[in-house]
Amino acid sequence: MTTRPHALIIGGSVGGLLACSLLRQIGWAVTVFERTEGDLTGRGAGLGMTEELMQVFRRIGAPFDPSMAVVHDSYVWIDAHGRVVYDLPRPTAGSTWSRVYRPLRDIVPADVYRQGMTLTRVEQDARSVTGIFADGTRVTGDLLVAADGVFSTVRQQFAPEVEPRYAGYVAWRGLVEESDLQPDTLQSVAGRIVFCFPDGEMLLSMPVPGAGEDMRPGHRRVYFIWYRPVTPHAIADLFTDATGRHHGVSIPPPLIRTELVAAMKAAARDALPSQIAAVVMRTAQPLLQAVTDMESPKLTFGRVALMGDAAFVARPHTAGGVTKAALDAQCLADALADSLAAADGSVTAALEHYDRARRDFGHSLVAQSRYLGAYLEGQTKPPAERQGHEVSRDPAQIMRDYGAPHMLLDVDVAPCRRARSSTAPA
Repeated sequence: MTTRPHALIIGGSVGGLLACSLLRQIGWAVTVFERTEGDLTGRGAGLGMTEELMQVFRRIGAPFDPSMAVVHDSYVWIDAHGRVVYDLPRPTAGSTWSRVYRPLRDIVPADVYRQGMTLTRVEQDARSVTGIFADGTRVTGDLLVAADGVFSTVRQQFAPEVEPRYAGYVAWRGLVEESDLQPDTLQSVAGRIVFCFPDGEMLLSMPVPGAGEDMRPGHRRVYFIWYRPVTPHAIADLFTDATGRHHGVSIPPPLIRTELVAAMKAAARDALPSQIAAVVMRTAQPLLQAVTDMESPKLTFGRVALMGDAAFVARPHTAGGVTKAALDAQCLADALADSLAAADGSVTAALEHYDRARRDFGHSLVAQSRYLGAYLEGQTKPPAERQGHEVSRDPAQIMRDYGAPHMLLDVDVAPCRRARSSTAPA
């Protein structure tokens, strides 16, 4: 009897789960290793849905119902006085990270998903690859997939020179219950993604599913992400907690110093239209993250493949991180299926194809995200050193180009609209 090839997937978040299901579908044995314990549904916030992502869900049989997404009919620019400056019809759909994660986790058998497993290093030869874990466990397989995120242990071993690059600005994020907001705020964001362009900054706000993924109007939440330039010199203070401990480029939300949160909310009151400022000011516990990007010049190393954020990190403006992970996983599975079906096929030949196919896409997605964030990045540079899109911006053009519309398909929102219209208002 022929033994099935075995893949080791490092990272049990969305990218790792997608790779797991796609590889199992082509006949591979798979083991997923996740370093954290417990349920991961509390991670993340809002995210954009795309048709490519939905296609991968359908391919692996993950039950993503259209009612799980909130439909946005347009992008709207609202100025500091609350006036609509520009209205761009653009049907999109948004959901939450947990809505995407949960159905993927549910279809992965418990016996192939191992938690509390921290990878320390990888060893390989021409015929196999071995993951070595902090508890001394050694597991050998035919392929190792690094889906362990931006600070990938695997990438740091094989490409230590590749590190996230700070883009010159941070993202404040938050969620507020619709029931805690006034009618003028709810009317402003209803069916829309709202853009605000304070001097040198940018904010987006939109409705997303509520607690327990409740989709009923009045039971949802309103999400915001606010991009604010911070000089490299000042960034260390922003991510230092009250005890003086520095946390790098992200910080656990409860450890953000209260005076920083208060200053951010005061700035919202002064710089944003009142109905959108209310979302920021009513956020009980905001999140804070430095915006970074990263490009890997190579995605494969022998029998090791990088995917998702372990390979490329685009700034959030493309709204394509999860979709990119899905397309990476799909390309990897297809390359392996095609190569191993050929008489002279091999894992390494499949990985060479995967590397060529996904590297150009990753570079293009990062380039798009840099274009969309160029003006924000330029704010921390002396005016004489700013170039191209760092010098000035056209908000309407940014809205037209936002996301990655030339690389990613918009989601078909018709089923989502039907689901929304059949949901009785609260």
